[in-house]
Parts: sequence; C-alpha cells; structure tokens
Amino acid sequence: MPIEQNSNNNLPSAYTPQIVEPEEVNRRIALGDTFVVNIVAAWCPDCTERQALHIDGFTEKLNSADIDVLQVNVQLQKGDFISPEHEQITNLFGGHGYPRTVLIKAGNVKGKDNVEVVTEDTLSALASKFIGIVTES
Repeated sequence: MPIEQNSNNNLPSAYTPQIVEPEEVNRRIALGDTFVVNIVAAWCPDCTERQALHIDGFTEKLNSADIDVLQVNVQLQKGDFISPEHEQITNLFGGHGYPRTVLIKAGNVKGKDNVEVVTEDTLSALASKFIGIVTES
C-alpha cells in the first residue's frame, strides 16, 4: 500500500499528535503525567485546515523535549458533542473555542487559554512556552 501524502505534498510526519479519546486524557492526568492536549472539532476549519498544516512541527518540537501531544476531536457537527465525556473534557479545559491547546504538567492544568493558535510561528512560540513551563523547577 503506498504512503499517502499530506496537503503539502510531503510524506506524513513521524511527529503527529496521538489521536485519543477523553478517557486517555483523564487516565494520564490521574497518573500525574506531563503532556499537551489539542482539542479540535471536525467542523472547525481552523482545526482541520489552518492548524493541521503546522501541528506536526509543533508536535516534533514538544516530542524533542519528551512532551507527548495528544489530540481529541470533541465535535463532528457544530454544537453537538460526540459524547458527555467529550463535553466534560472540553469544559475542563475552558469550554468552547477550537482548536484549544492545553498544557498538563504533573497532572495539573497549567495553560488552557491557548485558543485558535494555528500558524507556524504561533505554534512554535507556544511549544517554546510550554517547554519553558515544564522545565521550570
């Protein structure tokens, strides 16, 4: 089977966010893990088009600092959560506004007000900010 190319006509990156369900995010929070969660909605062009072009570079930068990036799709249609768990995780991280990128450090939410961060430059700056927070004593 041939490898599909992404929208930039490049081979898919090894640094793509891990697509997970809310239960996995909750499990990792309960374990006290440090990671980043990217909350997206299937209907959101900022999620599926604008941010999607640069999310692999964001993930690569965080992975190089040993920080996992998880991605949760919470809505297929606008205003209609996939499940109560998807709505709960959205509310835990600040509610509506997609994509929303959240840092979890040692099981605690440290940054959840990062909404509509979609360009290469802003995602790179956010990755640097998160790495700085994680490496603080």
